[in-house]
Amino acid sequence: MQRSFSYQNVISRLFLVAFFIVYISLSSIYLLVPPLLAILFFLYYDALTKHDLFGLVIISLMLLVFEAEKGFWFGSTIVFFTVLSHYLLPKIEQMIQCKICMAAIFVVLAYPGYWMFMWFVNQLLLLSVPAIDWHTGLYMIIEFLVVAVLV
Repeated sequence: MQRSFSYQNVISRLFLVAFFIVYISLSSIYLLVPPLLAILFFLYYDALTKHDLFGLVIISLMLLVFEAEKGFWFGSTIVFFTVLSHYLLPKIEQMIQCKICMAAIFVVLAYPGYWMFMWFVNQLLLLSVPAIDWHTGLYMIIEFLVVAVLV
């Protein structure tokens, strides 16, 4: 007789968070390992549109770990991704039906868009501008391929 475990989804997502903490730490050490910002943005948008509260909390926790590891403002990715998800992405989805194009839009909004958002906030508060280097292009290519598969 097989017994079903009712919290399999919770435990698998918590293992995912533990794996992400290890992975994001390794991405800070090895610069060729992408930090998965665009993938987290896609998963955040997906959880938000499906009204998956637990998934949204887990992705938000991963975004907070990302911010802490990379030295960004606390909650800045959540604010930025929420604003994009509510105001910009529904209009883009109405105009564009191509899945590959949407994957490219997710990647472009995640990396250069978030950098411009952080640049604007840091300029507003008279702080130093966040750095961007050639690794970001590599991250965008790798994560475009992954998001294209997920979309």
